[in-house]
Amino acid sequence: MKLFILKQILIGLSLCSLLQASEVLDFQSSPEDRAAWLDEDKFGLFIHWGLYSQISKGEWVMHSKKIPIEEYAKLTETCNPTKFSATEWVQIAKDAGMKYIVITSKHHDGFALFDSAVSNYNIVDATPFKRDMIAELKAACDAEGIKLGLYYSHAQDWYHRGGSHHYNWKIPSGMDEMKDYLNNIALPQVKEILTQYKPDIIWYDTPRRMNPAMAKPFSKLVREISPGTLINSRIALDGNKMDKVSQKDLDMLKGLGTDYLSYADREIPANSPWNHWETCMTLNGSWGFTKGDNAWKTPSHVIQQLLEVVSKNGAFLLNVGPKPDGSFPAESVVVLKQVGDWLKLNGDAVYGAQPVSFNLPGTPTAASLKRKADKEARFAKLNRPAPHTSLERDFPWLATRNEDTIFIAVFDWPADNTLVIENFTEKITVARLASNPDAPLHTRLDRTTLRISLPRNPGGDLPPVLRLSLK
Repeated sequence: MKLFILKQILIGLSLCSLLQASEVLDFQSSPEDRAAWLDEDKFGLFIHWGLYSQISKGEWVMHSKKIPIEEYAKLTETCNPTKFSATEWVQIAKDAGMKYIVITSKHHDGFALFDSAVSNYNIVDATPFKRDMIAELKAACDAEGIKLGLYYSHAQDWYHRGGSHHYNWKIPSGMDEMKDYLNNIALPQVKEILTQYKPDIIWYDTPRRMNPAMAKPFSKLVREISPGTLINSRIALDGNKMDKVSQKDLDMLKGLGTDYLSYADREIPANSPWNHWETCMTLNGSWGFTKGDNAWKTPSHVIQQLLEVVSKNGAFLLNVGPKPDGSFPAESVVVLKQVGDWLKLNGDAVYGAQPVSFNLPGTPTAASLKRKADKEARFAKLNRPAPHTSLERDFPWLATRNEDTIFIAVFDWPADNTLVIENFTEKITVARLASNPDAPLHTRLDRTTLRISLPRNPGGDLPPVLRLSLK
């Protein structure tokens, strides 16, 4: 208990430092603090897979190409992921050092990966595969001690009438039809997955046309059937609105029993007004499998983004879109395995780690600045304001703290082999490289400027980690 209280104090002090340059919003977690485990686990696997995987152009292809329902639904006839193995999927996540999995049990195309009595538009009733992927994944997760979250698109559904502004892209669909959809499809299916699988997270998404009153039954159902299941903020607040979250928004989410904030896709915020938050990121450029997308992040890139999130007290949900046959792209497995190998040595820098007050803000990458400029130029031509664009950042190093140890992952080894850190106020007993713990490093603290004498660059593709033991 004392250790838990100490951790909360350290987190609070660090978050105050992170928030000092922006508006401080008041929010306290629920007394149950169901999401406390998220602060310990930190790292999860997001999986997008569905009928759209066969087209291999991403999970929004039905929408972007305005594919008629009757044509898209024919994909059920060839949906047969014979290489799907729940055991292999869970092992890939475990080997990567991931502690939880979130999978699209039903995405916006309305197709369910579970056995549903509510709608036969599901993988058991409508396809030759005839297996409940979610049930198999649940069993595999339980066997390996991995938590399972279920993504469910509650407010946007392009197959069932009432789930979008226009049914089948042509027929206007008003709010009365949407309420019918929510009451007769969405809520009953959420009841099914809560009852059948008892997920650790219900991951809602794109609450378009929703208001708090419409969202309330989706919270109430969770608390009645599976009280410990976490509810993310996208139950009623779109992730794209998180850059301008207000006190009114937080009060609304608190009223709905929300457990943590889900930031916009690929967004790592500068800070968060909520002590429990998560961001989701793609391992390449796509969520659902996209043929020809070979823009795989390097293991070092993944580790840097993971540590950036952890250094701000968040959780990192990294996505892979399996292929139509149910197998993971080989390139993704290689990257994830290397991240997992790094975590075997440096897991204390991530799991249960807290922020420190002296991290650098990072430098926006040239690629993300170009994407932002291109987007602004496109919208300027339309005489419309450009939506918020997140900027990816590079860091020479990133630090986290776990109890009485500070961990510093070095991404840009200093040319003079001296790492200089400003605004450092801790007292160090000994500093070592994690890879060479028997060789102490010389440190010197001049007021609040810390200098660490390093050996020559050890090389390799993964960031070396310094361990600073504190008094």
